[in-house]
Amino acid sequence: MKRNGLTIVCLLLVLGFWLSGCAALGPSKPVPYKFSSQGTVIWNDEFEFKPPPLGWKLIQVESGGEFGFGFLRAEPGQFPSQSMFVYDEEPFGCSMNFEEREGEFFKRYLWSSAISMKMRIVEEKKVNVVGGEGLAVVVEGEDPIKKEKVKSKVIFGKRGERVVSFYLTQWRHIDGTYDPAAFDVFDQFVGSFKFLKKSFYETL
Repeated sequence: MKRNGLTIVCLLLVLGFWLSGCAALGPSKPVPYKFSSQGTVIWNDEFEFKPPPLGWKLIQVESGGEFGFGFLRAEPGQFPSQSMFVYDEEPFGCSMNFEEREGEFFKRYLWSSAISMKMRIVEEKKVNVVGGEGLAVVVEGEDPIKKEKVKSKVIFGKRGERVVSFYLTQWRHIDGTYDPAAFDVFDQFVGSFKFLKKSFYETL
């Protein structure tokens, strides 16, 4: 995900504080979600998931953006302290093999901010996600010039035959401390995520 996608509001449609009842910014648009009787979120009658706690803003990229929707939370500390996680139907790359897709993905992931940032894999393991096999990768990187660092968890899974992904990116000042609670929220979101119908590609 491009760095400016995390900070430039014009690329994002901020739908308001999650579960807060605040009005959306800008012109009134149809709300793409509803709540089930169990308290889960039904997104466009296509996905179901457990919502994150209060404090996370729901974001949706305008048409042509890099991902469908996600959640953003500004956090205490020096700039650029924030966490963001998303569901992505079309992660970078084209391979159907998770390990190969991982290599393709990280060639472009965070590319616009990582010119001087070396990313290193700190954890990699097979997981069960959206009812099937998946791959989870945790990476970290630092930019001593900008005095920023980042920790990210990327989970690859499949929807039909196509690879999809979930990823959380946490930015900190180079002297800051990562917040593991955000990763717990992300894991709960991914663990609760369900497909309610076949994708467009599965109906072809």
